[in-house]
Amino acid sequence: MFILGAVPKVLGGICAIAASFIACYQIYQHLQHYFCPSEQRWIIRILCIVPIYALTSWCSLLFWEFSIYFDSIRDVYEAFVIYNFLCLCYEYLGGENSILNEIQGKELQRSWYTGTCCLPKIHYDIQFLRFCKQSTLQFCAVKPIVSLITIILEANDQFHENNLHPKYGYLYVTIIYNISVTLALYALVLFYLATREILKPHDPVLKFFMVKAIIFASFWQGVMLSFLELINVIRATTNSAETVVITTGQISASWQNFFICVEMLISAFLLRVAFPCTVYDKNEASGRQTLSTNIRDTLNPKYMVNDYIHNFSSTYSSYALGNQSANDESDMDTRPQRHETPESDEWGPPNNTPHDFFNSGQHTLVEHDQLDLNSRS
Repeated sequence: MFILGAVPKVLGGICAIAASFIACYQIYQHLQHYFCPSEQRWIIRILCIVPIYALTSWCSLLFWEFSIYFDSIRDVYEAFVIYNFLCLCYEYLGGENSILNEIQGKELQRSWYTGTCCLPKIHYDIQFLRFCKQSTLQFCAVKPIVSLITIILEANDQFHENNLHPKYGYLYVTIIYNISVTLALYALVLFYLATREILKPHDPVLKFFMVKAIIFASFWQGVMLSFLELINVIRATTNSAETVVITTGQISASWQNFFICVEMLISAFLLRVAFPCTVYDKNEASGRQTLSTNIRDTLNPKYMVNDYIHNFSSTYSSYALGNQSANDESDMDTRPQRHETPESDEWGPPNNTPHDFFNSGQHTLVEHDQLDLNSRS
């Protein structure tokens, strides 16, 4: 069988290594021009999906008996990327405070095309933004738990990947995963519908498409391979004694991993276009932080921990409106010293880019009585 031979392993390896090199070089460029930590930390985390997806899929292709462990790493990071992309959109628009100033009081336009036709009337307010964050955060919590359950089931020969028979755990794990990822991605869609006009200067379409495409492609490939397995298009490999040597689940997983290796090479090129580092290239080295300092800031989990604590607490409104100033103070630790010029003393891209337009309003205060914060807290 082709997928079990050396050719897909070699081709998958070439694609995986090439994709990882392209993505890692782009990450290095962002770290070298790390002049806007509040945005670039999220971008770098998103870009890491390429080497993580590519290399874990290739390892699964080479060592298919351990693929469940490699795939778990890939799947957990998938949830992390959805959350990071939403946070990046928040930063583009200056945080919750600025977003509320733009969308508060407006109503979601219901449409069958976007799947919102059956939803009740939704008005954009602080609770809408909270729902979007909560939906992505729940996926970040559910996915590691599901991955751990998967490993336990596999160890007890009760998982059987891509086998939809009710007596195996794959069916139930898939149902839980699908509900969680659908909620997270749908919240991302609702947020995009609410902010697409004010996000336009940041070219969100390609960014949004890439994040959803990478996740949806692997998901629907898995569903399709499971269906092909169910109708016996994909069959187990047997020896002369009719004993199963390689199960249909292992064959399906090998095809899935091979496809991901190839797709990551395409994704690496598209992500270079979607998240160019030239936007942050000031062509000045004065006051630049060390590479290790920038890496530490990118790996710092405090932002996600804070979001978990406050988005599921009754003090969310106060946290959301005060969050921007707290982030700004934190970012000063990783930014170079201010380099003032006659033209501008702002951080980020030059004044002729849309970035300053949105950041200029990030400290605008929302009227206390308008949001009725006391009643919500």
